Amino acid sequence: MREVQGGSAGRGNLQLFWRVWGPDDSRATGRVLISHGYAEHGGRYHHVAERLTAAGLSVVVPDHRGHGRSGGRAVSVARFDDYVEDLHRVALDVAAREGAAPTVLLGHSMGGLIAAVYALRHQPELIGLVLSAPAVVSTGISAPAVALGRLLARAAPELGVMKLPLRKISRDPAVVAAYLADPLVHPRRVRARLGAEMLAAMDEVAAGLPRLTLPVLVMQGTLDALVDPSAAGYVHARVGSPDRTMRVYPGLYHEIFNEPERDRVLDDLVAWVRERMAPPR
Repeated sequence: MREVQGGSAGRGNLQLFWRVWGPDDSRATGRVLISHGYAEHGGRYHHVAERLTAAGLSVVVPDHRGHGRSGGRAVSVARFDDYVEDLHRVALDVAAREGAAPTVLLGHSMGGLIAAVYALRHQPELIGLVLSAPAVVSTGISAPAVALGRLLARAAPELGVMKLPLRKISRDPAVVAAYLADPLVHPRRVRARLGAEMLAAMDEVAAGLPRLTLPVLVMQGTLDALVDPSAAGYVHARVGSPDRTMRVYPGLYHEIFNEPERDRVLDDLVAWVRERMAPPR
């Protein structure tokens, strides 16, 4: 698997770091653009890229602003739209460098929310959307908590207000230990402004799901402690696509690609992507 590293100017000219992984011995038949989750970085998807490149696909993984090796204050954003615009700029830059290719967008957790908004705005540029444990529904958050969060977003936007159970990302102790020891991971509380921006993005996605007519795959573990597992079913039931698939993994935690059963999950991902990349008969 070959690797190319590069950079793009994001919104506000902030520097974004990205990687492209591709097959060693052949030209890629398609591209998977990955939008990673909160606090992590694209390097954690190396093993996912290995499986996809073995299937003849290239993989593009930028670090979101405030994450990994990209610029910006740790896990801080002025507007959620910044993430979406940054991702689009990386996609355009990589296409200019590597050539255009049919593209599937894969988003995990908060990255799934970014991916859903991206797909609503740039649907013609994609041939498929994969959402892994997507953080797209605000169920479980009371109306007073939402109101307080929006107030804090204005009064103290950088205040950490929500602690996540990060030790429950995976049932594999080695995955959790590596995550907590990774200097490029920022396991901080979710800042008030980011939380409010995510709620607004969730509203946009909820209203827009019927307009998503591209192929959609939703993947979810039933014992996810970081996002509401019912969000996956919510998305699957409401997207407008006639080609929609849902894969539910009983007993799996939040990071389904990092669970002991990861091979089965990755088999499902690769098979779905390859089928959508195949030319029509």
